[in-house]
Amino acid sequence: MDTNTIYAIVDIETTGTNVADGNRIIQFGAVLVQNGQIINKFATDVNPQQSIPEPIKALTGITDEQVKHAPLFDDVAGTIYSLLSGTVFVAHNVNFDFPFVNAELERVGYPVLPIEAIDTVTLSQILLPTVDSYRLHDLSSYLSIQHDHPHSADDDALVTAKLLIVLLKRLTSLPIVTLQQMVAVNADLPQQTAKLFDWALHDARKRHESLADDLIVTNGLALRKNKVLNETDDHEYTFPRTKKSKLKLYPKYLEWRTDQAKMMNLIYRQYTVPKTQNQPLIIEAPTGTGKSLGYTLPLAYLARHEDHQVVIATDTVLLQSQLMNQTLPLLNDILPFNINAVVVKGKQHYLDLNRFMTSLKHPERSKQSQLIKLRLLVWLTQTVTGDLDELHFRNDPPYLDEVRHEGLETVTDQSPFYENDFLHRLYARLPYAQFIIINHAFLVQYATYFGAHLSKPYLVVDEAQHLADYALRTNRQKFDFQVTLNLVHHQLDQLDPDNKYGVVTALHEPAFTRDFATMRAWLVEFDRQLTALSDYLLKTVQSKLGKIKQPYKEVALDADEWQAFSEDHQGLFDQLNILAEKMKTLLTTLSQRFESQAAKWLPSDNEHFSGFANNLMTAFDNWQRLVTIQKQPTMVSDGRGAYLYWVTVSQDLEHVIMASSLMSVKGFLSRQVYSNFQAPLFTGATLFSSNRSQYLYDQLDLDRENVKVRRLKSDFNFEKQAKLYISKDAPDIKNDAAYTDYIVGAIRGLLRAANRPTLILFNSLEMIQQVYQQLTTGSYRVTRLLLAQGVSGGKEKLIKRFMDEDNAVLLGAASFWEGIDLPQEKLQVLVIARLPFDSPDRLETQVQFAQLKSEGKNPFYNLSLPKATLRLRQGIGRLIRTRSDYGVVVVLDSRLVNRHYGQTIMKTLPESLPVLAADMPVITNDLAQFFKIHQTGRHKS
Repeated sequence: MDTNTIYAIVDIETTGTNVADGNRIIQFGAVLVQNGQIINKFATDVNPQQSIPEPIKALTGITDEQVKHAPLFDDVAGTIYSLLSGTVFVAHNVNFDFPFVNAELERVGYPVLPIEAIDTVTLSQILLPTVDSYRLHDLSSYLSIQHDHPHSADDDALVTAKLLIVLLKRLTSLPIVTLQQMVAVNADLPQQTAKLFDWALHDARKRHESLADDLIVTNGLALRKNKVLNETDDHEYTFPRTKKSKLKLYPKYLEWRTDQAKMMNLIYRQYTVPKTQNQPLIIEAPTGTGKSLGYTLPLAYLARHEDHQVVIATDTVLLQSQLMNQTLPLLNDILPFNINAVVVKGKQHYLDLNRFMTSLKHPERSKQSQLIKLRLLVWLTQTVTGDLDELHFRNDPPYLDEVRHEGLETVTDQSPFYENDFLHRLYARLPYAQFIIINHAFLVQYATYFGAHLSKPYLVVDEAQHLADYALRTNRQKFDFQVTLNLVHHQLDQLDPDNKYGVVTALHEPAFTRDFATMRAWLVEFDRQLTALSDYLLKTVQSKLGKIKQPYKEVALDADEWQAFSEDHQGLFDQLNILAEKMKTLLTTLSQRFESQAAKWLPSDNEHFSGFANNLMTAFDNWQRLVTIQKQPTMVSDGRGAYLYWVTVSQDLEHVIMASSLMSVKGFLSRQVYSNFQAPLFTGATLFSSNRSQYLYDQLDLDRENVKVRRLKSDFNFEKQAKLYISKDAPDIKNDAAYTDYIVGAIRGLLRAANRPTLILFNSLEMIQQVYQQLTTGSYRVTRLLLAQGVSGGKEKLIKRFMDEDNAVLLGAASFWEGIDLPQEKLQVLVIARLPFDSPDRLETQVQFAQLKSEGKNPFYNLSLPKATLRLRQGIGRLIRTRSDYGVVVVLDSRLVNRHYGQTIMKTLPESLPVLAADMPVITNDLAQFFKIHQTGRHKS
């Protein structure tokens, strides 16, 4: 490859994916590119001399009639061979197109093309590292490349050609040091794709271009320069209290929302009037209020006037991103002054440059890890945050654990990347940012940091109904004795001098051999003592176990029992702690010695030692969890909450797991979190289970008498936009088989009645799998695209596929009850299979029930019902997100109408929402009529 190389960008449509099974090409498209310009095009239909399968017709739009009079592949093979000869073959998934074309050429008597080939999927992953999807259609959308006819060979080839031109420009714009590192990775990429990096490096050296102004090179890495925060002026600005003054600031495209304006004034007044400024404020702002702008605008003025920063804690990392990339830019468009904001996440979200540089020095066998290294090298020329979430990795690749940041405490002024370390740079910016955007988990863990380093900032807890769950989850620990013991046994095997595949044999040098022998002796003792501790714990709970009928059984320990166990075996804990610390110190010595001799080690030596060191550190980290459990408080009085302890034991008594969790936030949030801030502001679209319920106040650890509450009303026209249906003929939910059959039959009827995008919410993945199985098999199987959580992929993938279709059906649980935004005809039918009560069989639920009973409270009305009510409100909130949305909710649980508590739930729903409680045949007929009234050209019922 060189500057004058001609690239032949090829796309084919075929009757199937395997040429060996007799599949044939039905369409061929090629575009030739040279020096960044399209110089030729060729496209033809091909008669495959066989019927085109129905799924291929549906995907491509190519019919048997269309190819009936097209040339055979034999007739166009000479043209194709001549066109491609002397070029570099390019395709989007080259390992499909290139072998298929060669196989077809061979079939008709031509030799295999003696040319190189490269893959634009792989190149896109490397050179466009922050894109969240590498499908051709998604890339064309991202790059604003017109793509009118996806799955048409000529159009796909043209789009891929334009994509290649973009990618080659990106590649040749990379600094020499980055290209050097990319070549040094020596990645095993599809076909000859990696050769492009050699050519780009050679070309860059010839051009001698200076480094771009926005980049720096330090310690062998090219990095994007740190972004300087905008300066703010000292001018006094008056908060716009009136509609006129607000509209004067608003851009013309911004819609006026009355309740949003009320929210702004309420917040500003709350924190400027001495009587209320120390009083927590709760605002329930329904979907469509525009609550993010509703709280950020008044707080921007407060931050200037009162000289306090604003910490916004929201539910998820995704919502942090939305606030930073959507709300804050809008806010800066409105305000007459500038606001600086930073997003802060846990340390594990950030790349550690020092660890990454170390990993680059070690050859990598894993193709996935090689690819990630290349992506990271390019990304470092783009990112100013070092936030790994920008890369949209799926399923946390193992390599990332080697390069994640381990915390500020690991960064000293002696670190080679000290000035440019992402975490160091981030925390250096905090004092100069008016808005600091975090998530709930970070707030719970690091609230004291803000108290110690900032001057009593304002605190906004958005989606506040989740804060208690994060507090409980963040303070949950689990130690699996058997997993840790297995790790120890594996390392003992590695340290066995007679094991010819072990680390001792691999690094056969006197200094290493001596230290490995010491490590092995300590590990043997650690194994003995940890096994003894496991046996003692099992003996402690044995009387509570009884006969174990399931694979595992959970047994609760009260605080006194756990404290007594810890004290009785404190000697064992101490000895294990001493051993762990000695081994960690020795491992550090071994690692430093290994690194100092890096040049002498083979790739296999690196693999041996890094695997040994990582596994040993994992065992130590695991042990630290049990130490944390032991040290957790047992009393509420110290302000750190009450803890629940439990032991999980396997049926054969061989597997023991110790766990603990914060049982209640009472005393925890108020003392450990809120005390570090001004009186907090809590907001969310769905906060209250009823006007009288104490539930929210208990969940937020608030004194009801000292809180100001405002519940804003939705301005959606539910009477015209929506309808709620409740089935009256559902069987008793205790009859699992009958209820599942009923759900399946009801869903089939609803899908026949309305060919609309449908979300079906369940309480468990198990039920989703049962229903999915019945809906996709047999003579009555559903023919629409059916997506199921736990079957068809993770949440992000499912939502993306659901959004790409006009009438898909999505079966979801848990996380789908809220936090997904599907406006404007992307969701029109919401089915709730069962009222969302927690399972009473969960140990944590049982303990919470017991605690409430001891306080003289009814667990059902103080916990189960409020939680279920909120989930139901949140589920219904998925449907109507804008004033133009419309749709129906169908609840397949008759308890909503035939149980007394059903009326309590119904009272929390919008008053104007029309309700029909009937048998399913009546519901399906009425639902069909609803959509006839709301008929659009896009969907046909």
